[in-house]
Order: sequence, then C-alpha cells, then structure tokens
Amino acid sequence: MKTKPASSKKTKKSKKVSGKLTVGVDIGDLWSQYCTLDEDGETVEEGRFRTTPEAVAKQFAGIDAVRVAIENGTHSIWINEQLRGYGHEVIVANVQELQAISRSDRKSDRVDAEKLARYARLDPSILRPISHRSVAMQQDLTVVRARDVLVRLRTATINAVRGLVKPCGFRLPKSATSCFAERCLSVLPAGLAPALKPLLEQVHQLSETIKAYDQLIAKMAKIDYPETRALDQVHGVGTLTALTFVLTIGNKHRFERSRDVGCYLGLRPRRDQSGGHDPQLRITKAGNKYLRTLLVECANFVLGPFGQDTALRRWGLKLAQRGGKNARKRALTAVARKLAILLHRLWDTQEEYVPFYESAA
Repeated sequence: MKTKPASSKKTKKSKKVSGKLTVGVDIGDLWSQYCTLDEDGETVEEGRFRTTPEAVAKQFAGIDAVRVAIENGTHSIWINEQLRGYGHEVIVANVQELQAISRSDRKSDRVDAEKLARYARLDPSILRPISHRSVAMQQDLTVVRARDVLVRLRTATINAVRGLVKPCGFRLPKSATSCFAERCLSVLPAGLAPALKPLLEQVHQLSETIKAYDQLIAKMAKIDYPETRALDQVHGVGTLTALTFVLTIGNKHRFERSRDVGCYLGLRPRRDQSGGHDPQLRITKAGNKYLRTLLVECANFVLGPFGQDTALRRWGLKLAQRGGKNARKRALTAVARKLAILLHRLWDTQEEYVPFYESAA
C-alpha cells in the first residue's frame, strides 16, 4: 500500500543547480512564502518558513550568496539586515507601485513570491527598490512614534472632555494643552466632577509622560545624532522634526540630489499626462506620513505671524497671495517640500544656514 508523502515546506526539487540563485520571499506576519529560481528562470524550490530570526537563519545562513527579493513591510527591516549579514544581495521591493503584484486577480503568497523572484532575476529596477534604515535607528525612531501616540491620545481625551460638558450647559475655558487639566479641574461643575475628573487626571499624566519623551529625544539628538544641530538652525524646525527627519531617511547618501527628498516624502504633485491632457493634481502623499505632517507644521509656523523673515518665508507668502481660497494650502505644501530639500542639504553638508542665500552669494 502506498503511503501518503509527508508534507514539507520544500517542494519542486529539480536537477542540480549551478550559478547564482534568485529567491523571492513574500513576508507574512507568522509565515513567509519563498520561491527559488535558477539562472534559467526554472523553479528549483518552493516552501515557507516561520517569520522569526531563528527560522530565517535556518533557511539562509548556511547557503551561498544569493539575490533575495522581499516586500517592504513590518518585518522587512530586521529581515533585510539579517540577510545582508549572511552576505546575500537583498532587494526591498516597493510593491505598492507594482500593480502586477498588489492588484493581481490571482493574488496569493505563493504567486507573489514567484513574481518577486522573476522580477528580481530579470530587472530589479522594476520592483522600485527602497533603502531601509538600520534596526538600531528603527529602535530610536520608535521613541518618536511612541510620543506621537501619547500626543494623539491626549488630544482625543481633551476633545472628548470639551464635548461632554456642553450638553449640560457648560463650556470649558480656553487653555494651553500643558495646563489644560489643572485649569479645568478648578472650574469643573460639581455634578460633572465624578465623571470627568479621572479623564482630566489622565490628561495631566499624559502631559508629564510626553515631557519625559521630549527630554529623551533632546538627549538622543545631542549625544547620538549630533548632525541634527545643522537642521535646528532653520527657524521653525525643532529638535523633534530634525531627529525624525534623520531617523526616517536613515542614510543621507541614498539620494543623488536633495530635490529627490520631496518626492520620497510624497510632497510632489501627481501627474496623469497623456497627449495634450496634463491636469494639475494633488500631491502623491507617498512615503512617511508622520514626517510629512511635521514638515507641514513647520511650514505653517514659517508662514505664520511668528515666522522669521527669510527668503523661504517671502517665497511662501508670495505664493499664498495668488490662487484663490486654496492658495495657502498649496503654499504650505510647497514650503514643506522646500524645507525637506533644505534640511537634507544642511544634513549632507553641515553648513551654516543662511536665511537669504542668494543675496549672500
């Protein structure tokens, strides 16, 4: 009687392979599917492994150097660093720009892994490869993102408290966020105190924790990333934005030109040109949303009443004067893009910031 073969993660074993292999890996949260191709494009091995450092080591540590194509995602940072440590050539694919993978009508982990391998074998540029920051920089960036979580929680709590008192005929006074809890506790009606006092105490606790994060971020920027001092020279750009900019981009040499940073952060307009049709579209909003938000906030300060007189401010205000009611929004986006270019330039050269560069030149 024939026995059913035991299931294995490796299938499609073929003849002996010579030359360099190409491996496509579709990374999942628990399991990752892989497909290995030889130089002729023949599938020599397929299977899956656990998405853990131990499983990755078992799969790739003991083999000769190969080309590995992986998807950009939650686990791609540490997997990329681990595979490069084994001497493999790693391509981190931006599959969002490759509709043949992201919008396929027969999408599956197995099919995606095979497509990644075939694109990487023929022409890696099709995958629009991206560069990852190191795991150490990702850990430092987590401090910034954890602070952002607390800021959003505090904002949501404050808005909730303000909304909860209005149906009872009360209105809380205007106040800065840092002293909102103390000021509102002193004027909170007795009937609402049992319900809202715990929320206000939570706001106070969140503010204290955010202050602790601010101190940690300032210490990190001063000791671990002293190059951020060059970025702090720009009026309106603080330590938080400077550190987030450095940690998000990771490697300042990844761009051939500083102007490419605006495209990387999604601050350039979309384009859908065909023949004589070339409409004006919104920005792409690609890249890191949090850093893009910080740059827009900095641009808002630059164009605001407390902004310092600089060539960038004059250019932005002139841009905001034309174009109707949405002119200021477009000016904010344009100034944010200019800021991204300027910050990368200062980071790369470590030069002194000159507010009126053309006049000085």
